[in-house]
Amino acid sequence: MRKRALLAATALASLITIPGHAQTTGAAGQPAPQATTAQAGAPQQLEDIVVTAERRQETTQKTPIAITAFSGDTLQQRGVSNSTDLNNMVPGLAVGNNGGGSVQIAIRGIGSTNDTEVGDPAVAFNVDGVYMARSRAAIGSLYDIDRIEVLRGPQGTLYGRNATAGSINVITKRPSEKFEGAAALDYGNYNSLQTSGMINVPVTDTLAVRAAFQTSRHEGYTNNGLSNNYNDEDSQAGRLQIQLTPSETFKALLAFDYFHGGGTGAASAPTGQYAQFGSPWTFPVSRDGSEDHTNKGVTLTTDWDLSFATLTYVGSYREDSDFRRGGSTQSGTCAAPSGPLCAATIFRSDENQTSHELRLANSDGPLKWVGGLYYFKENNDVLFALDPIAGITSLAFVQPKVTEESKAAFAQATYGLTDSLRLTGGLRYTEDTKARTGATEAFGHIVGDTYVGGSALYRNDANLTWHSTNWKAGAEYDLAPDSMLYASVGTGYKAGGYGDGEPPNNNPYKPEKLTAYEVGVKNQFMDKRVQLNLTGFYYDYRDFQVSAIGQVAGQASTVTVNAGTAEVYGTEVEGAVLLTPDDRVDGSVSYIHARYTDFVLASGDVFNPGKAVYTGNTLAKSPEWTINLGYQHMWDMASGAMITARVDSVYVVTQNLDYRNFAVTEQKAYTKTNLSLAYDDADRRWRVMAYVRNLENNAVLVVASPDTNGSGNRLAGSGSYAPPRTYGVKVSATF
Repeated sequence: MRKRALLAATALASLITIPGHAQTTGAAGQPAPQATTAQAGAPQQLEDIVVTAERRQETTQKTPIAITAFSGDTLQQRGVSNSTDLNNMVPGLAVGNNGGGSVQIAIRGIGSTNDTEVGDPAVAFNVDGVYMARSRAAIGSLYDIDRIEVLRGPQGTLYGRNATAGSINVITKRPSEKFEGAAALDYGNYNSLQTSGMINVPVTDTLAVRAAFQTSRHEGYTNNGLSNNYNDEDSQAGRLQIQLTPSETFKALLAFDYFHGGGTGAASAPTGQYAQFGSPWTFPVSRDGSEDHTNKGVTLTTDWDLSFATLTYVGSYREDSDFRRGGSTQSGTCAAPSGPLCAATIFRSDENQTSHELRLANSDGPLKWVGGLYYFKENNDVLFALDPIAGITSLAFVQPKVTEESKAAFAQATYGLTDSLRLTGGLRYTEDTKARTGATEAFGHIVGDTYVGGSALYRNDANLTWHSTNWKAGAEYDLAPDSMLYASVGTGYKAGGYGDGEPPNNNPYKPEKLTAYEVGVKNQFMDKRVQLNLTGFYYDYRDFQVSAIGQVAGQASTVTVNAGTAEVYGTEVEGAVLLTPDDRVDGSVSYIHARYTDFVLASGDVFNPGKAVYTGNTLAKSPEWTINLGYQHMWDMASGAMITARVDSVYVVTQNLDYRNFAVTEQKAYTKTNLSLAYDDADRRWRVMAYVRNLENNAVLVVASPDTNGSGNRLAGSGSYAPPRTYGVKVSATF
C-alpha cells in the first residue's frame, strides 16, 4: 500500500507542477536522421535529443519511459571516453570496473556481480543495435559518438533477456553527405595522453565512408612498489563505416571496429584489515601484471522502405580475446583477499558471438508497431589458473567449451485512441540454452601462454534450457502540447545458469524475473526554456541472482544463488533551466528503497555456516539518495569567440556494494566535482578546454567484496576505486 501511495503522490505532484500556459514550437517530436537537437539553431531553448529507444525515432520528451540521453558534444564536454565515466551521471546508474578487466553496471540497485563467462549482466549494453554479451566489451572506447541512451527499468519486450535493470545504447555517428574531419589531443596528469580523430568522405552520391580512431594511455593510479603500476591505460581503437544508399528506399551500412587494451591492467585494492597503508592508491602487489585485450567485430545494418513498413536487419559477428597476468594485493603478512600465499593469477578467454535481428516496423498513422525475430550464439574458451611455480600450476579452471544460445520473437504496438491518448502493448517469447564442458584441474603446465594437461579434481559440465514470455502494457496522455503523463507495467527476465561441478551438484540457479510498475510525467515550460521530468517506480523482484566466491569440492569458485524476493521502489526528478541565453542549470535527484524481503541460504555460506539470513539487507549499489547539480555560463566575445565554464557536482549518500552489507564493503557518503573551462574560436573550428575531474580527490569505491578465501573474515576484503583527481588540457579542431 505504501508503494502504491508513493506512485500516486508522484503523479499528483507532477500534475501540480504543470502550468496552464505551456506551449509548443512544433519542432519537438519530429524525427531526425541524427541525434543533434530538435531545436537546432535555437540557443534559447533546451535541447531535446532524438532517440530510438523504442525502435522508432522520437525525442526524449516524447518517449514514454524513464530515459536519459547525452549527445556526442555533451559527452566530450563532460570528459566521457569510456563507459565507467558514466558513473553517477544518470539517476540510479552505477558503473565501475571490477579490477579484473570487466565492467559492472547497475540501475536502480539492480545489477550483476557474476561477470565470469557463465554469468550475465542485468543491464544490456548495446552498440549500434548489437548486444554485447561479455561485460569486457563495455570497456571499449567511446569516440565519434552521436548519442548515448540510458533506459531505466526492465526492457524485456524490445531488448529481451538480460535487460532486467535497463539498457545502455551507444549510437555512433554514421557517414554523411558532407566532407568533414576532426582531431583532438588531450594531455593531463599521470602522464595522460589521449588522441582522437575522424574523417567523413562522401565518395559518390550513393556512397559515403567514415573512419574514426582514439588512443588513450596514462600511468597507473596505483603505486604497487614494483617496476610497474596497476590501474593504468594503454588502449587503441578504430572504426570504419561504409554506407551505401543506392535508392531512396534502401540503404546499407557496413561497419568494422577494433579495440585493444594493453599495459599493466587493473588491480583491486585491499580494504578493511588488509588496508594497512592508509591509501587505496598505495599497496604492494605480489608481481607485475600485464593485459592483452582485443575486441573486434563487423556489423551489417540494412533498412528497406516497403511503403507500408520498414524492414531492418542488424547482423553482427564479434570476437573478444583477453589474456592477463595479475598479482595479488598483499598486507604485511601476505594474508590477502586472494589467499594466504598471495599467488599471482593468469586468465585467458577467447570468445566469439553471432547475432541476427530482423525487424518490420511502421511509425506512421495512429498505429505504430514493430515486430521481429532475434537469434544469438556465443562460444567461449576460458582458462583461469594460479600462476605457475617452476611451470606447474597448483589450481586451474579449464573450460574449453562454454556456449550460450538465445532465440526470440517479439512485437510491440502503440495505438492513438485520440490525439492525446495512446495505449501500448508488447510481447516477447525467449528460449535460452547454456552449456559447458570443462574441469577444475591441478598440476598442469603453462608453456608460454598455453595450458597443457593436468589432473582433474572434478568435472564442470552443464546443459540447461529456459523459456520466458515477457510483456508490457502502457498508456500515455498529453496534458498539454509539451507535457505528457505516462504509466506502464512490464516484466524483465534474466536467464538462469550454473556453477562448477556436475549435475545435479553444479549449483544450478533459476532465472530472475521482475515486474515493474512505473508512472511519470515529462514537462517543458516557458517556450522550452524549463524542463522537469518526474518518475515513480515500484519493482516486484523474484529469484534475484547474487554471486560471490564460495567453495566447490574444497576449492574457491564463483557461486550464484537466488534470493527469494526483493522490493525496490523510488522516485527520480530530472530538470534543466535556461536562466538566460548564457546561463544553464541542470540536475537530478534520485531516491531508491531497495531491500531483500526474503533471502535465506538454508545451507549457509562461509560467513554463516549452517544458515545465512540476509533478509532486510539493502541491494548492492542502491544509495538511498543521489543528487546531481550542474551550472554552465557562456561569455560571447566581441570577436565572435566564446568562453564556456561548467561545474558539475554529485552527492551520494552512504551505500553498500555487496549484498551481505558488511562494513568492509561500505562506501561512505561523498561528493565529486568536475570543472571545465573552454574557449571556442569565432568560426567554431577549434577549441581549447582545461578541466579538473574529482576535484575533491576522493577515493570512491565502485566495486567491493569481503574476504571470501574460506576464513569467513568479515573485517577484510578488496575493491576497485574510481579514478583519483585528474586534470589536463584538451585541444580539438574540426574541418
